[in-house]
Amino acid sequence: MNGELRVLFPQIKSENTFVFETRLFTPQDKLYMAPMQFLTDYRFRNAYDKIFPNAIDKAITPFISLTHGSLKFGKRKYKEVLKENNISEMDIIPQVLGNDINGLIEVADALFSLGYKEMNWNLGCPYRRSLNKDRGAGLLKDTQRIEKIIDAIVNKIPINLSLKLRLGVESIDDIYRLIPIINAYPLSRVVIHPRLAKDKYSSEVDLNCFEDILSKLNKRVVYNGDIFSKQDFNRLKMRFPSVCDWMIGRGLLFNPCLPYEIKLMEYPIKKERIIALHNELLKNFSSVNKLKEYWTFFAKGLFLNESDINLIYETKTTDELDRVVKRILKLLNP
Repeated sequence: MNGELRVLFPQIKSENTFVFETRLFTPQDKLYMAPMQFLTDYRFRNAYDKIFPNAIDKAITPFISLTHGSLKFGKRKYKEVLKENNISEMDIIPQVLGNDINGLIEVADALFSLGYKEMNWNLGCPYRRSLNKDRGAGLLKDTQRIEKIIDAIVNKIPINLSLKLRLGVESIDDIYRLIPIINAYPLSRVVIHPRLAKDKYSSEVDLNCFEDILSKLNKRVVYNGDIFSKQDFNRLKMRFPSVCDWMIGRGLLFNPCLPYEIKLMEYPIKKERIIALHNELLKNFSSVNKLKEYWTFFAKGLFLNESDINLIYETKTTDELDRVVKRILKLLNP
């Protein structure tokens, strides 16, 4: 591990046995917040960073679609990336979804005018609507088209281009055809979620394929997929010590404290910190249904029982939701 394995002082002493906390996260490592459409938007990012400062280093935004509305600069179209909306300390990387060359260039120009230095192109969205329209992961089956688009835009846009992708649509052959293209162009980074689009999130991540791809790419690689605990991160870091960029999506929503646990940063009792995040989200969202979306994750991460989760789902107003979750968590063990 190049001298980066860090062992802290003993945390627990039991008889003659000492338990050590081990940190494999190094000063070179960065944690990314995954782009989860309708969940990790600027309001969530701002609230999260306020309650968990220095937890997340970078965030790729939910995508700007090339097919919905005019691409001309407008506060509604670009609300995710407006500087006044992003008050967190995270390094923000805007993402775009689509397959139109002129549209990609136009969005890149708009992002440059806002002061951004990088645009991430989504080649990973696994949902049917994107697949059917050859957007997101749907493009992976057409390697020549991807090359044509990259070739047409990479030297015409005023900011760096990065990719977020899966292994393929139905076969890992897709990404192996893409590797020479990735290596041939000046891409700033490649985020890889080692699953096929057809599997969405149901299969195991294919770490053997990821390991092989990693050995063949000459670009900075960001690992994305199934980091739900500090142990998950440590296992991945031990297997892929050359990787320094780690993206967390669902694991972050299940356990907002996870980045602190990975970095071995001190924090108050988990339920107290989650209530603090809940309070901040209350300020940013007026929809009880939106807040219940977050509690779908928080509740499972806190291992709430089914009856308590049902009580949360049955709430009708934000005030009622607030009272219910605080009553439930008050009775929860630290």
